Amino acid sequence: MILYAAIAAVSVLLAAKIGQLGRVQGQAGVLTRGRQAQRILYVLLFLVLFVPSALRQATGNDYMRYVEFFHLASVDAYVPTEEGFNLFVKLIYGLCGYENYLLVFALFAFFTILLFLLAIRDEGGEDFGLCFFLFMMSGCYFQTYNTVRYYFALSVALFSLRFFFRREYLWFVLSILFAATFHKSVFVVLVLYPMAAYAWKRWQLVLLAVLGAGFYATRSRWMEVIIKLYPSYEDTEILAAGGSISWPNIGRCVLLLLLSWYVFHLLGESPREQTGKMRFYYQANLLALGIYVFGSFIPELSRICYYLVTTQIFLIPSLLRRIPEKREKTGRRLLLAVILAAIVLFAWFLRRASASTIRILPYRSFLFSDLPETPSRSIEGTLLRR
Repeated sequence: MILYAAIAAVSVLLAAKIGQLGRVQGQAGVLTRGRQAQRILYVLLFLVLFVPSALRQATGNDYMRYVEFFHLASVDAYVPTEEGFNLFVKLIYGLCGYENYLLVFALFAFFTILLFLLAIRDEGGEDFGLCFFLFMMSGCYFQTYNTVRYYFALSVALFSLRFFFRREYLWFVLSILFAATFHKSVFVVLVLYPMAAYAWKRWQLVLLAVLGAGFYATRSRWMEVIIKLYPSYEDTEILAAGGSISWPNIGRCVLLLLLSWYVFHLLGESPREQTGKMRFYYQANLLALGIYVFGSFIPELSRICYYLVTTQIFLIPSLLRRIPEKREKTGRRLLLAVILAAIVLFAWFLRRASASTIRILPYRSFLFSDLPETPSRSIEGTLLRR
C-alpha cells in the first residue's frame, strides 16, 4: 500500500509540474527550456508508472490465468480470448524462443500506459495536472494490473477520442476495430460515443429511459445473448453471482450530474445548450448512469461503463474551468472538494486492493519472488522444463 501511495504521489507531482510548464507558451517552432523540461518530465512520469507494472509478478486477480492463456494461445489450443491477443502472444513467444510471459505483461503495460498518457495530454490540455490526478485517484492506473487486454482496449478507446472529436471517423473506427482484436467489449464504443455526442431532445431522453426499463424487464433473454457473446462466462462463479447495483458508481455519476447542473446554472445555461466536448463528457456520464441502473443484472458491467466514466477525468476540470471569475471563491471551494473527494476515493480503493476481485496487494516482483504454481499442469510442466 505504501508503494502504491508513493507511485501516486510522485506521479501526481510530476504531472502537476508538466501542467504548469504547459501553460508557459514559447515561440512557435522553438524548443525552449520549458519544453525540454516538459519532455523530460513526461519520460520520468512514464517510467514511474511503467517500471512497477513491468516488474510485477503474480500481482492481480487474473495474473495466473493470463499466464495460462498465454501458453494456450502459443500452442494454438482453445482459449477464450480474441485473435489479435492470441497472435500477439504467439509473436512474442516465437521471437523469444520460450514462454516469456514477463515480456508480454511488460509490453501490455508499455502500450497501455503510453496511450493513457497521450489521451490525457490531448484531451486534458492545460488541465493535464488535474486530469492526471483524477486518473490516478480513480484507481484506473492500478487496475491495469488486472485484465490487461481490457485496459489496453480502454486506453485505445480513450486515445481514439482525438479522432472522434476531429471528425476523423475512419481513423476512429479503425482504432476501435484494432482494439476489438484484443477485447471485443470495446465495440460498444461505436454506439456509445456517438450517443454521447448527439444533441438529444427531452422526449428522446424519456424514450431512452423507457427502453432501458424494458431492457431490464427482459433481462433473462439478454443474458442468453451475453453468454453467446462471452461463452467463457458460462458455468462460472461470475455468472452464478449475477450482477448487482453498483451504488458507489451510481453515486459518483449522480454527484457529477449535480456538479454539472450547478455550473450550468452559474453560467445561465441548460444541459441541452452544451456543445462539443462538454456535451460529450456530460452525456457520457448521463449514459453511464443509465447503464448502471438498467443494466445492473449484467456481470462485470463496469467493463461497459468504464468506456464512458473514464471521461469524467476530463468533465470535472472542464466544469471547474468554466466557473465565472466573479465566482472565484466558489471555484476554489469546489476544486478543494473535488481534491478531497478524490483522495478519499483513492484511500477506499487501496483499502479494497487486496480483495479477491482486485488482488493487486500484496505487490510482488519477479526480482524478489518466483512464480507460484499455475492453475494448469501443462503450464507448470512447461515452466519446470525451462
